Amino acid sequence: MLPPSLASLPPWLVLAGLIGVICAAACFTLFGKHWSRLAWYAVLGIFAAALGQVVGAAIHAPEPIKIGDLNVLIASFGACSVILGARLGGL
Repeated sequence: MLPPSLASLPPWLVLAGLIGVICAAACFTLFGKHWSRLAWYAVLGIFAAALGQVVGAAIHAPEPIKIGDLNVLIASFGACSVILGARLGGL
């Protein structure tokens, strides 16, 4: 059972957030510098995965890996690309 704050969110948004945190942790493990930046990686991953899902649905991107309404491939690509871009930018 989800907490009341998460129960009002669509399931794809909750899954996109989880995918974003997983991608952020993986990118931090590979490219991260200091533990104080881990939270920023997670926040960027959450927003980027959700944004990737919305953009992917808007342009009707292919859906090779799908869980419910979430296109896992597009959400992961969005999260990783934004996190790596932020890392190259100095985060």
